[in-house]
Amino acid sequence: MAKSSARQGHILGSGSRWLAFASVTAILALLAGCASGNPEAPTPAAASSSAQGANAPVKPVPHLPLPAGTYTSEVFKTPLTYTVPAGWKMFEDEPGQFGLALVANDHPCVCVWRDVSAAAKSCAESPEPGVGKSAKDITTWLAKHKGLVTTKPKAVTVGGLSGYLIDIKMDPAWKGTCPFSGGSATVPLLVGSGISAGVLWGSDADSAQREYILDLGPNAVDGNVAINVQICCGVTEDERIAAVTPVIESFVFKTT
Repeated sequence: MAKSSARQGHILGSGSRWLAFASVTAILALLAGCASGNPEAPTPAAASSSAQGANAPVKPVPHLPLPAGTYTSEVFKTPLTYTVPAGWKMFEDEPGQFGLALVANDHPCVCVWRDVSAAAKSCAESPEPGVGKSAKDITTWLAKHKGLVTTKPKAVTVGGLSGYLIDIKMDPAWKGTCPFSGGSATVPLLVGSGISAGVLWGSDADSAQREYILDLGPNAVDGNVAINVQICCGVTEDERIAAVTPVIESFVFKTT
């Protein structure tokens, strides 16, 4: 199931644009913000330049295609430098949420969130009691979560941060629902807090995800960073992973 977050970033409801849970208000906010194109925005083929001249740096504009190149987030609280080939766009840059997507397939997101927790099994938009916020704590909990089929968490380093990677699908036999899932089976996965409040992400029958959970400081003493790769919307897992992995491998997080 998928839904998307407040201020664009979370999902969890069948048929939703992204893949997470969220309040109705949050979902509407995401759908409005992540619609392909802004009716009031200009329609150039690429993001606008931040200065005059042929060699002027390009300033990413939400939902406009980015020329191939290297960019740095402007608002996200753990500044992120990333490199994309042609065909990508930035769709949000907020203190607790940053998002990239392929222009050609606007539905799946590469969402980057600050300070996520394991989402409550009760479907409440709150953390699951008793689960820590470190990458190991969260991915270990996901790997044992009823209703999911996952890979074993794998130690990774992304952009200077260490943590774990886990691939997640909903168990086809799972029948559990949430009040916001419209009667469709769903499993809450991650929920945001603080600057990422409004993020609520989960799994449904129509999509899968690869989650990177990375620690900020030993045992997430300074919080964490999650990178969510949504796999859905007619794109195979192999195609999706091949397209997004080079971009994620280009990430550099500024932590000082």
